[in-house]
Amino acid sequence: MAVRNHPGPVYFTDSARIVQPDAIQSTHAAFPCLCPLFTPVNRALAAREAQALGFRFARALVDPYAVIASTTRIGDGGFINAGCFVGAEAALSTHVLINRAASIGHHVTIDDFVSVGPGAIIGGLAALGTGCLIGAGAVVLPQVKIGAFAVVGAGAVVIRDVAAGSKVVGNPARAIATDLAEFALPARGA
Repeated sequence: MAVRNHPGPVYFTDSARIVQPDAIQSTHAAFPCLCPLFTPVNRALAAREAQALGFRFARALVDPYAVIASTTRIGDGGFINAGCFVGAEAALSTHVLINRAASIGHHVTIDDFVSVGPGAIIGGLAALGTGCLIGAGAVVLPQVKIGAFAVVGAGAVVIRDVAAGSKVVGNPARAIATDLAEFALPARGA
């Protein structure tokens, strides 16, 4: 079942199983849910709405074709797509989305609602802050920290820390915007 929580296109393939929020029954909310939207803020808002409707979040959904080290910790509500590699001692928080063929190095920490695009490479000991978005094919070098709600453009090569709320692009990555308020999670009730 999918909940149509906002107007616009729906990418759920079984249209007969799409319901409006007011049609949700307590029996629906008894099942675990996921909010696998790619944009971190959209996923966070959908997770808030689902929680308000009484849903609980599933353990992370890991594609059987992903390779995950046995020492990796993965929070609830996350999704790890096919062809991903996640190294030893990585710590993925809640509602993290790792898209297809991404590579996450050893001892990487990933905070809530982070999105890692297809084919991105995150070096060992890197840290990804809450709600940041790593674009397709981007490379984050080892020990680099990406701030909360920062955006790393597709194909960027990040060689130094990125400030919270910034957008970086290029090789080597450079900031083209700061204080991206539209990417920050609004306060509850806002």
